[in-house]
Formats: sequence, C-alpha cells, structure tokens
Amino acid sequence: MTQQGYEKLGLFYLGREVSMDSGAESALPLLYKSSHLTTHAAIIGMTGSGKTGLGIALIEEAAIDNIPSVIIDPKGDMGNLLLAFPELQAKDFAPWVDPGEAERRKCSVEEYSKSVADTWRNGLESWGQDGERIRRYCGRTERTIYTPGATAGMPVAVFAGLEAPTKEVATDPDTLNSLIASTVTSVLALVGVSGDPLKSRENILLSSILLYYWQRGENLTLETLIGAVVSPPFNRIGVFALDTFFPQAERMELALLINNIMASPGFVAWTQGEPLDIQRMLYTEEGRPRTSIFSISHLSEPERMFFVTMLLNRFVDWMRRQQGSSSLRALLYMDEIYGYFPPTANPPSKKPMMLLLKQARAYGVGVVLATQNPADLDYKGLSNIGSWFVGRLQTERDRQKVTDGLPMDEGSASRRRVRELLADMKARTFILNSAKMDEPLLFTTRWVMSYLKGPISVSDISRLMADRSVMQPAQQQAPTSIDLRGRGAVSNIRPMVGAGLNQKFLYHPNLTDEPVFSPWLVASCRVRFYNSSRNIDEVRDICLRLPVDSKSHSVAWEESEPFSYDDFDLQAHPAMQSRFAPLPAGWENIVHTRSWEKTFADFHYQNQRLELYRVKSLKLESDPGESQGDFKVRVADLLRCRRDEAVSQLESRYAVKERRLRQRLEDARLRLIKEKGDVTSRTTDTIISFGAAVVGALFGRKKLSATTISKAGTGLRNVGRVAKEKNDVERAEEKVAALELELEELGLELESKIDTFTTDLSIESVEIEPFYITPRRQDIFNLKMFLLWEQRYM
Repeated sequence: MTQQGYEKLGLFYLGREVSMDSGAESALPLLYKSSHLTTHAAIIGMTGSGKTGLGIALIEEAAIDNIPSVIIDPKGDMGNLLLAFPELQAKDFAPWVDPGEAERRKCSVEEYSKSVADTWRNGLESWGQDGERIRRYCGRTERTIYTPGATAGMPVAVFAGLEAPTKEVATDPDTLNSLIASTVTSVLALVGVSGDPLKSRENILLSSILLYYWQRGENLTLETLIGAVVSPPFNRIGVFALDTFFPQAERMELALLINNIMASPGFVAWTQGEPLDIQRMLYTEEGRPRTSIFSISHLSEPERMFFVTMLLNRFVDWMRRQQGSSSLRALLYMDEIYGYFPPTANPPSKKPMMLLLKQARAYGVGVVLATQNPADLDYKGLSNIGSWFVGRLQTERDRQKVTDGLPMDEGSASRRRVRELLADMKARTFILNSAKMDEPLLFTTRWVMSYLKGPISVSDISRLMADRSVMQPAQQQAPTSIDLRGRGAVSNIRPMVGAGLNQKFLYHPNLTDEPVFSPWLVASCRVRFYNSSRNIDEVRDICLRLPVDSKSHSVAWEESEPFSYDDFDLQAHPAMQSRFAPLPAGWENIVHTRSWEKTFADFHYQNQRLELYRVKSLKLESDPGESQGDFKVRVADLLRCRRDEAVSQLESRYAVKERRLRQRLEDARLRLIKEKGDVTSRTTDTIISFGAAVVGALFGRKKLSATTISKAGTGLRNVGRVAKEKNDVERAEEKVAALELELEELGLELESKIDTFTTDLSIESVEIEPFYITPRRQDIFNLKMFLLWEQRYM
C-alpha cells in the first residue's frame, strides 16, 4: 500500500504510534478513520503540548479527503493553515519568519528563511511527506480567513438580517426555541443586558417577537426588530396585557439600546461582506470544498460570544436541511472552547453547541473541540464525544478527570501508567482514546504541512487575503433606465394611450423635482414546469420589461430584460410638471393587448426551460432550484458514503483471515525471538508500514496490538541476521518470512480492490450532465401587461 493509497480510504495520517511502556517510537503510522469524527472529538493539552499542531493536522487531512471545514479561531493560530508552500523555497517562508529570531541568530532574514525552509523540507521527508502532498492539500479546498466586524480578511455580513430558520427547524419546537433563546441572549449580551431567560422581560419580549416572525417564515433586520420592540405585533404576553408586562416607555429604552449598535461607527463592518451562509462557507458555487477560518481574536468578549452563537445557530439550521449520512460530510472545529461550553454557566453559545454534539452525528457532521483542560467542557457534552486526544496536563485534578474517563480497570497498571504519562508527556505526544478502540494508544503527531509561525495577526491576515475580492456593502443602485434609446424629444404633455393598456409610474429618490419619464412595456406571467414521472411541479413568476422606441412599432421580447417591482413603489398618476418621452404612433388607439400577450407567451414557450442535472450511472438527479455546485456536493457525499460502505464490506470479507494471519505471525515472531535470543539488527521495518497500518485501521485494533507493535517490530528486525548453524532458527525464520509474504500478498490484494472501487467512486469518475424540462402551452398563464413610465437621469 502506497502512502497515497490510504488517502483514498478516508484515513487520516496523524502520526506514529509509540510504545506505552518504553516510550519508543514505532514505524507504524497512526491512521485514523475519518468516519470516527462523526462521533466528535476533543483535543486536550496544556500550552506547549502540541494541540494546535494536531488540530492543524486533522484539518489538513480533511482537506485532502475533500471534506470542508468551518473553523472558529479565538486565538489566531489556525490561520497558519494558509501557510503551505508546495515548492518549499526560502522565498515562500521569508515574509512569515520572525525577523527578531533571525537577529538573535545573527543572520539575515534571507539566511534564516533558507534555514526554516530546509527544516520544514527535512521534517516533512522524515514523515514520508513532500511537496506533492502539500500541493494536493492546497488544491483540494479553497482556504479563506474571515474577520467578522473587520475588513482585514473577508468580512461577514452578520447583521444582514436575523433570517428565519428553515422549515425543518421551524417545525421542531425544541430546536426552534433553543435557537431563539441563544440568539436573543447573545443580542442582549451585545447591548449589555443580562438576566435569566425565564425571568428577564427583555429576553421574553425579544423571544416572543422572533417566535412570531420566524413561525411565519419572515426574516428580521435590526431596523424591523427595533420597530417591533416599540410596537410589537401582539397585544399580550402570556395572560398579561403587553403594556402591563412591559410598559412602552421601558420598551423604548430597550429599543434605544439596540439602536445604539446601529449608530456605532463600527457597525458597518458587521453589515458588509459575504452573508453568513453555511453552505457557501463550506463549498464554492462550483461545489469545491472550502476551509473557512473565522478569526475572532480582534473582537471584544461580548462580540465574540455574539458571533460564535450566530455561527453555531446557522450551522444547526444548515445541518437540519441535510440528508442523513454515516460518512464524514463536514467538520466544525473550535480551537479554544474555554468560556463557550462551560459545565456550570449557560452562555448563549452553549445550547447550539449541545445541539450539534447530540444531533450532528446523524447528518455526517463532526465537531472537534480543543481546550487546555477538561474542566472547560460541559459534563453532559463529554458523553457525546467519542474520541479523545489528550496531551500533557498540568494539574493532578485534570489528569484524574481524564483517566477516570478511560476504559481501564480501576487501580490497573495501565491506568497508573497513563496518569504518569499525562504528567510528563513530551510535546507533540498524545494519548488517543476512542469508543472504536479496545484500549488507549500513545502516538506522536506528524510534521504538519502548514508552516507554524505562531498566532496570525490582523496585519498578517490582510497580507494573506490581499488578493481576494471583498464584497462591499450594498449601495443604492442607480435607475436602470439610463439607456435612453428612442427617447426622442421630451414633452410636457403626456402621450395619449388607448384604454386597453394600463399605465403606472415609478419614481426614484434623489432625482430632480421635475421628473422626466421614459416608457417601458412591462409583462409578467407564471410558467409551470411539470413532470409526473419525476414528481416535479415547479412554478416560476416571470416579469420582463422592454424599452419602448417611438420609431419602432415592433415588440421584440428577445431585447427585454428582467424586472422586479413592488406594487407599493408604483404610482397611478405622474407628478405635476413632469415631462415624457414620446410613444410610437398608434398607441393612442390600443384597445387590448392580446396580440402582445400571445407573442409574450410564445417567447416563453420557445425559451423557458427548467435546467436540471443528473448522473446516469448513479440514477441521481438534481432537485428544482438546486445549483450544479450543490448537486455536485450531493453526488460527492453519496460517493463518499458508498466508498465507506465498500470499505465496510472489505472488513467483513477479510477480517477473519487477517486476524488469523496476524496471530500466526505474532506466534512465529515470538518463537523466532526465543530461538535467536538477544540478537539485534538495523534492517528497515518494511512490513510494519503504511500497508500494515491500513490493514489495522480497516480491521480495527485489538488488545494484542500494543505488544504486536513492539515485539513484532523487534522480531522483524532480527530477521536481518541469519544464523546458519541452527536449523531451528532457520525454520523459524522461514516460517516468519512465509507468513510475512502471505500478509504482504493480502495487502496487495486489498490494494488492488481498493484502487478499483476508489477510482470508480471518485467525483472525477462520474459525469454530471444537464437536462431540461420545458413548459406546455397551457403551462404559461396569468399574463399581465402595462405601460411603465420610469423616472430617468437626464
């Protein structure tokens, strides 16, 4: 099995195993099943333990496996994920090395950069990695740093609106109430109001407002929220009249507090940038996975809590719209959980985090939480975490808490040994305890591909994201009628129009008090796309407008443009002193518009179509409204699930044979050790390699594997020296060699099968093609038409 082969199997290369007894490092790589992360994970270790490096290694492996990640970064360390350089040249590292360190070493920045590049290249090579693997990492996902409330990285439009949750959430009272409670508590914390959600009038009022609008599927903005605080859309709260429960004068005080947020100079930074859309944060429009890092170290504590709560709420909402999956679909990583999920207090972020830990597994979503000590985590949440990566811990209380949770007999030597290791463990060394394993194992983390420069500052983020386009806040759009085709000479007299064509007037603010109007023919209809065999019945509302040229009598709908309007914006009469562009001759005699309506209907019959996508080999088709990128994501999820199912089938087919073969090989190696005595050799361990690690990762770890690693490694190295004079030694060596060959053949057989199904189940192996559903003539209906006079620039 090549090192790249395990990448096709959803196995994360995290490091190498270490003997729990001697502390000696094995040649056996630690390959961790990505699907195990659906039961979530915690990374615990004091400062300097290497937990940030382990977290970065997890994210790197997820990226290589095309798994998107959303990362909450309170300290600024996770931005190092962008510092990956496939060429590993000194010039790549130069902008990011510490000039102060170069000065302390009495060398130039260029010389120090070369030293760092050499160190990173050698470090990666010692772990079987190279620039090609870095290139795969960089190419699989799009990596972005977001800075909510600031423009150093990609800004996030958090206050674009308090969007109503999806139907899946709105119809689940427990989830809806939890999202409302956490949202309201975080908003109130932002304005400096705290209190028990069950007793605080402010909390109850805002919760009632959100519940009222969200149950109706209506979104809120801060403006509408302030208006609803002053004049709520209901008269009673519980059995009390509204003004008895919360007098209007006091409601006005709350409204002013919320208004102060909008009036603050920094508020605009919270309204610009990409919307807080989790699907968009996880995938590009083309369906490419993303690694989205939300750096919040620059925010105040209330702002951090507000943003984390909003992000977690949106994540829950997105998650509930997904189909169930047993494979890892997406990763949510929080680098420092302290204060956001405490065991005793109830900050706003706690409820959505608990929801994720309880429900995310069913949707193929993994949650990874990193912290300095286990006391930072709620004890109820701990029971929902399946994998624990534990590094060195500083206090005896923390060590006791961790060992109490490990599946070992009380008072056993293993438990005492683990407690000793946690007190004096080397950096980058962790104990892995998983619900999928019979006992904990010790390992050291691999060299990460990303350059670890330390915390990424705001100025560093600006440099890293300098080439990314930043969405500007929405601005007032100029009228689209700047095109003055056929306007002719304007007149103070409005042209005559026949009674068969209604007229409406559209004004634009900030223009002259003496408006000048251009004519447009506006037409709208509804188009139905129906296909009974696919259970599709989709209706679109379409509205187009066509500029009216006084010199032309034809109505060419192919020259029209989409148009949207609100009836409230249209007026029935023009203002005094208005001027008008001319109309074609004969429009004063229009009795009806049936001929135009027919050409409008014909235009849509010939041009309208519902575009869908399909993969014939999978018998899978997109849903109406599903973009090609979103459909591609769904196809990739399906293929990943089928890959994992194929691996599971391999396990069932090969597990018994593999276990018997390993036991026989273990016995033969121990017999060889006994026959040869204390003989050593420096020959390379070729069987205990990625191939053996893949077999172990696929078929699971049993309690004998710890001794197998240490004793088998010793036994295999003893094969390098042949003792010709002893026939029993020769026979033992031949037996070991034969069994090793049989195990190697098993690995080759597995590799062949793996290569076959992973190639067939890759997104590159399937063809996504478009197909179309067109309307019938009777499916074009509700036609309407009127003459629009729109105010224009002169």
